[in-house]
Amino acid sequence: MISTRVGESIPPNTKHAVSVCLPTWESTVGYEEGKPEVIESLTTGYPRFFIHKTIQRLCQVLQDKYAKENETCLCFPSYEVAKRCREYIAVKTVSTNNNVSAPKVRILQLATSKPVTPEEAKWKRESKVAVVFVDRQYWPLMKQYWQHSGEILSSRLAEYVLHELFIVEKSSKTRQDRESRVEVRDEEEFIEQRFGRNLDFSYSDTAKSLIKRRIATKVVDGEADSQEEPPRTTEQFTEHVVDAEDVTPGVASTVPAEPCHEPSSPATRTSLQVNPDKDVYLFPSGMASIFTAHRLLLHLDAQRVQRSRLSQHSTPLTSRQSSGIQSPLPRELIGYGEPYKKTVMFGFPYTDTLSILEKFNHTYFLGSGDLQAMDELKRILHSGEQILALFMEAPSNPLLKMGDLIELRELANSFGFYIVVDDTAGGFVNIDVLPYADIVCSSLTKIFSGDSNVIAGSAVLNPQSKLHNFAQTFMEQQYEDCLWCEDALYLERNSRDFVARTLIVNQNAERLLNKVLIPQEGKLFKKIYYPSLTSEETKKNYDAVRGHQGGYGGLFSLTFYNMNTAKAFFNALQLCKGPSLGTNFTLACPYAIIAHYQELDRVAKYGVESNLVRVSVGLEPEHELCDVFQIAVDEASKNI
Repeated sequence: MISTRVGESIPPNTKHAVSVCLPTWESTVGYEEGKPEVIESLTTGYPRFFIHKTIQRLCQVLQDKYAKENETCLCFPSYEVAKRCREYIAVKTVSTNNNVSAPKVRILQLATSKPVTPEEAKWKRESKVAVVFVDRQYWPLMKQYWQHSGEILSSRLAEYVLHELFIVEKSSKTRQDRESRVEVRDEEEFIEQRFGRNLDFSYSDTAKSLIKRRIATKVVDGEADSQEEPPRTTEQFTEHVVDAEDVTPGVASTVPAEPCHEPSSPATRTSLQVNPDKDVYLFPSGMASIFTAHRLLLHLDAQRVQRSRLSQHSTPLTSRQSSGIQSPLPRELIGYGEPYKKTVMFGFPYTDTLSILEKFNHTYFLGSGDLQAMDELKRILHSGEQILALFMEAPSNPLLKMGDLIELRELANSFGFYIVVDDTAGGFVNIDVLPYADIVCSSLTKIFSGDSNVIAGSAVLNPQSKLHNFAQTFMEQQYEDCLWCEDALYLERNSRDFVARTLIVNQNAERLLNKVLIPQEGKLFKKIYYPSLTSEETKKNYDAVRGHQGGYGGLFSLTFYNMNTAKAFFNALQLCKGPSLGTNFTLACPYAIIAHYQELDRVAKYGVESNLVRVSVGLEPEHELCDVFQIAVDEASKNI
């Protein structure tokens, strides 16, 4: 079922959806410009950009109960995360306003009660949330931390906390409002049980273990699973009713789980042995995994900085203090510029990855991500400057460019920096990048889940990396499992057939491009970006790390000769349109508009043109996809 109404969830009627319908070019522009008719229609949105309405309600209740005059608040999944948000607010306030003291930021930690019986443990779990209170003028900084770091509160967790702590208490809401919330929750629980998806919280740890084993199995290239299940198609999206006695613990599904093997195979590219328990980590979003990888590297560099400071001073100093500036910032501040080494962003990335590198430290942005960028990187390295790490996407989003990971690995070994790869656009099945990376980060929200109803991420440590021992120690000391149990249950169910779904998405994308779109390149389309089409350089670099059963993925981008043609093509597409990618259904968006509306001229310099349309291919029957895109091609051709 296609979402067609501005602001409705994608998929329709999905309470915890991670995409929202913006069905026309004009509605997307209206969203970016904050037009009331669009903003007021939003029922949901991508969770790092749109604060879910359940989270909004929880924050309003907490604000009514605990806020001081002119304070606002936002909830985070742990006290440590809240402290990092507080630090970010302090750093950005002081750095942009000389001689201004850091604002007062209060943190309130709340906890729900523990289950007292095994039966209660099936639906009850102790959970903690940390609430950051700050003067309203600093709300944009708090929201920035939420968006950039990805250390966000799950909307399902907010729903649970709201119910457990406040559903029976008096608040600013009327009794009728409270009763309606109870009725809604009761109805949802009934639907869950009716459709065989009853949530057994006690199964969540097992679900997380299964997820990590699936990732560990597929993050290194191996033979196809002999018992691989056939992929779902769009006709199979609706859950089937099952009898209560047939429901397994956790979240039942009509799709059996793919067999999990230990991540070893005689056909693997290397002898990598990924330990699911010690090398794979789960996060509340893909961006949180990248943020944690960056934090890990900064903590490694902090050892060098500390040694340097101790050799010059009897007590550790912050960078501002060492330069003679009295600072209100915490003495243990790590990152945020000198004296910490710079990172390198290799290639044009998803917007918040670059924001992490720039706003939490400093970085070289080598946006072309090609041979020119490689030459610039070599110039930096040969100048004698030491860099901390290189971050890259494999391939990049939205231009589907692929850097030379093999040469980058050789440079990293020679010059002593580390490599973090985000393989979200490529995926575990299609590419095998762990041998060349120290850490591989992924958004599990995308093809791994597919159902567009849960947000999560993962980080995998390369056991052969020189960083491995430090990384494991860092994780043992500082990693927090902030993936809420309900989200883990949904993710485990959704990911049972992710390999098979990936294979059919690859096939659908290739055939759609070959039959309908490639013949229009140079006529309707100015350029088609896809790993096999972007450039000979990209194809060579992609093929060098391509898995033995991997394809080129389901993501491609189109640019046009003029804006009117782009608008006509996009508006004529009869499919779901909104943010995100890797969904089981085909999804499109005018990417530059939705991701870079305030900086269109800047990103155009890197090839991200304002008329670019990004498409994420799904599981629909091939002939249906071809028909839908042919209609859009025919309509847009009228504007040539």
